[in-house]
Amino acid sequence: MKSIITLNDIEYMKDALGASLPDVKSSHRVEALARGLGWATNASMRAALAAAAAETAPDEGAFLDYLRQHSFDAPSGALLQAFAQAGLRRAMDLAPELSGFGYRVTRDRGETPEEAEARFLKNRAEMLGDHSFDEFIRAAVFFSKFGRRKSMNRKRSSYGLKHDAEREAGDYVANGMLIAAALALGFSAERTHAGSPNAYFNISSRRAA
Repeated sequence: MKSIITLNDIEYMKDALGASLPDVKSSHRVEALARGLGWATNASMRAALAAAAAETAPDEGAFLDYLRQHSFDAPSGALLQAFAQAGLRRAMDLAPELSGFGYRVTRDRGETPEEAEARFLKNRAEMLGDHSFDEFIRAAVFFSKFGRRKSMNRKRSSYGLKHDAEREAGDYVANGMLIAAALALGFSAERTHAGSPNAYFNISSRRAA
């Protein structure tokens, strides 16, 4: 699962790994993170990302090997979860009107503005629940199979594509999580029409070779 990452994403990943691997020294966590993302050291990773964002994929083996060499054990999948969390948080920063349902819509009849805002904020907060990272990964794996084109592809919306992702993964993917994965992987997104929760993307109609 390749994704574009920034220096800020590294901070998100450090937070996630600090929470999931509290018994590993922080210096070893960041050095293992660098190896897992394809750099030789934390310093070289930070220098490269300070200059420009980079596209990379998490290498769980390299991450775990470094920790084992320094007498630390970690569960398989820790790096992937941190990578997914960083991508999701960056997508949420890019799209403040996004929740698990999709883009914010007008309030329901009989709903006060305060109730609508509370509902939206609740749905948005739930995007960072543990189950949501799995949904994000499913959606990101799906989007990784397609290239990006210059113009928006208006043949399929996020709602239709989410069902494609679900069929391939054999499990649920929320509409908003699909949009978040697209943004994290560097795709452009725009609402299908004003007030819609759904999006179009600059996604190729054909899978990448």
